[in-house]
Amino acid sequence: MNRFFLVTLCFLCLFCKVCSSQTLFSNIKYQLEAGTYLSTSGVTPFWLRSNQYGIVPLQAPILTFRGSAHKEYDSTTNENQKLKKFGIGYGFWGVANVGKQSGLLLPEAYLKVRYRAFEFYGGRRREIMGLVDTTLTSGSYIWSGNALPIPKIQISVPNYRQMGKSSIFIKGGISHGWFGDQGYVKDYYLHQKWLYGRIGKEDAKFKFYAGFNHQVQWGGITENKDPFYSKDGKLTPYPLYSYQFVLIPFLQKLVKLNTDKLTSYDSGLAIGNHLGSADIGFEFENNKMKLLFYKQQPYDFARSLYTLNNIEDGLYGLSINLKKHYIVKKVLIEYLHTVSQGLYRFGKYKTSNYVEYDDYFSHGQYISYDYNNLIIGTPFILENDRVIYNNRIKAFSAYLNGTLIKKVSYLFGGTFSSNLGIYRVNLSKNQFSGKINTNYSLNNNASLSSQVTFDIGTLYSKNIGLSVIYRKTL
Repeated sequence: MNRFFLVTLCFLCLFCKVCSSQTLFSNIKYQLEAGTYLSTSGVTPFWLRSNQYGIVPLQAPILTFRGSAHKEYDSTTNENQKLKKFGIGYGFWGVANVGKQSGLLLPEAYLKVRYRAFEFYGGRRREIMGLVDTTLTSGSYIWSGNALPIPKIQISVPNYRQMGKSSIFIKGGISHGWFGDQGYVKDYYLHQKWLYGRIGKEDAKFKFYAGFNHQVQWGGITENKDPFYSKDGKLTPYPLYSYQFVLIPFLQKLVKLNTDKLTSYDSGLAIGNHLGSADIGFEFENNKMKLLFYKQQPYDFARSLYTLNNIEDGLYGLSINLKKHYIVKKVLIEYLHTVSQGLYRFGKYKTSNYVEYDDYFSHGQYISYDYNNLIIGTPFILENDRVIYNNRIKAFSAYLNGTLIKKVSYLFGGTFSSNLGIYRVNLSKNQFSGKINTNYSLNNNASLSSQVTFDIGTLYSKNIGLSVIYRKTL
């Protein structure tokens, strides 16, 4: 973390002169929140704590107090109706929880700079990654907003940009993050990149989307002194040498490796823990509705991706946005399937993975794809003491939202899941988790939201939870 703050400080100094010409302290949006979380069992229900960026504790009751300040880019245009080339923004969000699990959290603290189509930012920032309906999703497979944001520096093209005068648009980015001390492994890194494309202009009725994202856990120090896994406790004894294979994974199969600079574990399949998803989507839009279908295809070092052994796995979604309806504005149906893991294709055993399976979010060196004891990706994959015990899942989710009366909006839905455990240990537990959210807009930029959630099944104990949050925008 010290290195993270040093990098952020250098970034601030670098842009100090440029920033001095900007109006840094105008048009800032402030928000204050106060509320409570309650439950009948003393444990916060699944949908009350999941996909909340790690700010809701497992134990209830809780009193929560939150404050945020955000400055967005200047949205004014010049005489040619174009945005200014340069812009600066920042965000801060602090959370104080008081109860069985009291604590202070900083889910957001970042500075961002835009130049033309490019954006650079450093710090912690709320993000969701992957082609998905971000407003209602049960959780994007690889980066869902379930865990506290990881501190990182990032450069990207955040919005789709047209390629010449064609109907092809692209966006993408690359980042470097710090996991810090996660117990079993310390001081290790996140490498992240993504590239997505779209065929179809903004006003086109039909659009096609495709792209991929790539995450790598790498570097760090481990307690495991086994020479197969580490060299004197270092998982990546020569980081600069290893980074080329983190950045371009297939390079490891094309060049002769200097095994003196690698652990025996990394000299095999890959350096670090590589995982991500390859996504596709189709969109249709007219003056009555917008339909979006998407699939996120998971991979673990692309082993099953290029053999298509895990082709049935993934997150499938259908989002229906009804433009002229009032009571029901949007409907989302999602299905998550992670049972195959490359060992079976539609129930038929496959040998091309050399009797191995992807074992999603698990790894021999880094143990789990988590941060601050919470899974970074889909919240349906579960761990205990950083050991994954449930990653073979079939989960069907359905949600709808709309407006009941003028100032009251709602969200209603739930998820039925069949939890099969892992290939080594069978679990076989069924679960239904539901939620009913309402938001009442008060006068003077204030709102009162409530959320009733419940768990029924054998994975979690029978439970009902309630949250009430008051928000005031200044």
